[in-house]
Amino acid sequence: MQHLLASAGAAVAAWFAVYFIGKPVVALQDRRLEALQTAERYYAVDIRASEEVRDAAEKALFEAGLSLRTLQRGWSTAVRLWCWVWGYDLDLAAQALFGLAEGPRGKIAIAPEIRKNTLDALYVALGAHKHLSAEAVQAIRRMIAQTQAAARETSSASGPAS
Repeated sequence: MQHLLASAGAAVAAWFAVYFIGKPVVALQDRRLEALQTAERYYAVDIRASEEVRDAAEKALFEAGLSLRTLQRGWSTAVRLWCWVWGYDLDLAAQALFGLAEGPRGKIAIAPEIRKNTLDALYVALGAHKHLSAEAVQAIRRMIAQTQAAARETSSASGPAS
């Protein structure tokens, strides 16, 4: 009887681990890889590309950004802990993807160097920056900090939202 209860307890614990820890973390890793692949594929698309390519790039980049933002806003404790341990910043990654999507829109001219820096910021935000030099990572982190500080100053200067 004890073996039966122990086996049932182990089965419940395994189900709990898979359903509440494993599935959300696997979903996070899948979305992370999809976002990196999408950004790498479309980061250089600009107004000079065909309309079909621009539309595909804009849609794919926005969808990847929305996917990460949704995961970040509705994340489970397991995802929150995984992001903390590995240093992922899903909100920053979503912002980078939205920024990359501005290139295909063509409403703002974005220099290739800025698009490359945004792509690198995405890699840093998702912990996939092993291919970058330590100096490049530090430079990207400084740019991120400066951009976030400027955004805070802008939002505080405009006053509280009504």
